[in-house]
Formats: sequence, C-alpha cells, structure tokens
Amino acid sequence: MTSLDTVQTFLKHVFAGTLEEALALVASEAQFISARPVPNPRVPVHGTFIGPAGAREFFRLFAALLEPGEFNITASFSEGEHVCMYGNLLHRSRTTGRDFPSNWALICRVQQGQLSLYHFYEDTAALEAAIA
Repeated sequence: MTSLDTVQTFLKHVFAGTLEEALALVASEAQFISARPVPNPRVPVHGTFIGPAGAREFFRLFAALLEPGEFNITASFSEGEHVCMYGNLLHRSRTTGRDFPSNWALICRVQQGQLSLYHFYEDTAALEAAIA
C-alpha cells in the first residue's frame, strides 16, 4: 500500500466510524496535531496527541466539539512517505449551533505502513468563532 493509500484508508475508517481499524494504522509514537501543536484552553482539539491513544482522544474531542458535516477533498498527492490533501469543510458547533466553514489542508507522514504524523490545518479563527 502506498503512503497515499494508507492515509485514504485511515480517513475512510474515521468517516465510517470504524475507529479501531483506523487506529491500527497509527504508529505508537505518531503525532496528531490540529492546527496548533500547543494546547489551547479555548479549543480542546488544539495540541499534540501521541500514538493510537492520543488519536482516539483527538477524535473524541472533535466529536464532542463539532457535529461533522461536509468534508470535501479537492486534491491529494504524495511523494514517498509524505502525503498532502486539501479541500473545504462545513461542520457545526455542538455547543453554539454555529457553522464552522473552513478551507483545510492535511499533511501526513507514513512510515512502515503506519501514520507517524497527522497535522491538520484549518481556519482557527473561524473555529474559535463557531464554538465561543
């Protein structure tokens, strides 16, 4: 499986709600980062989450914070162990009911068939406005 195939398979499992299958593709020291690697008390998903347990917590926090909506992939490409995807999304805050629209980009690194980096970039100001 190519690095791009690995990331696409991972996301397919996340979107399907089969998190255990997704976590099987996560390296023990993988870093999961949502926009900012440093924790932010206003945005629980910001910070760096490590390994399968960290990935599980990252997606738990995401699900508690946002109701998933549209997630469109405009393009994806890879070179060796590096994968990039980008597109747009529209989620809704579970606490305020406000929409969270954003362009996004995802940078991943795949080593030995497992994700070792998952760094998701989004409009952090729009996220904070939606959940505040």
